[in-house]
Amino acid sequence: MLTTLFYIALLAASLAMLLFLIGFIFMQAGLPWLTTLFYGIASKTLLLTMLSLAALAVLALLLTIWRQLRRYFSRESLALRRILSLHNQQRSLKQRTAQQWRQLHYLNRFKRHRLLAANNRKHLRELFDAVNRELQTVKTQLPSAKYRTLQKALRRCYRRGDVDGILSVRGEMQCR
Repeated sequence: MLTTLFYIALLAASLAMLLFLIGFIFMQAGLPWLTTLFYGIASKTLLLTMLSLAALAVLALLLTIWRQLRRYFSRESLALRRILSLHNQQRSLKQRTAQQWRQLHYLNRFKRHRLLAANNRKHLRELFDAVNRELQTVKTQLPSAKYRTLQKALRRCYRRGDVDGILSVRGEMQCR
């Protein structure tokens, strides 16, 4: 329908151009009153054509907007948007769950590491105390230089957290 109206408007514009041409021919022939008549009809026809083309453009725009609105609010589109919304919510929930799992895993690993470090410090302290008590018991049997050397080595190994070093000090103490 709109295309037919568009072709009619183009035909009217062509007719106006033809009338302008006829008016020009009459002007060359020296007939000014016919020139004025044809130029007047041609200008009004051209103005009417331009207004009808503008009205057709506005009508086409309104029809396009109406069709798009009908398509947007149709049941199928609403159902499709609802399905996509649910899909996005489900994907977001999966991502959030995975992120929470990673965070819990990290926190648990961090707590395990802290507990392990505290447990290692506790056992290191107990080992140091046990070796120090043994060193105190054999203090009288060792030369004082050897006793001080062993005591310094024991403290140094304790500060470093060197379990093997503490055990080697214990081994030296027993070897005498």
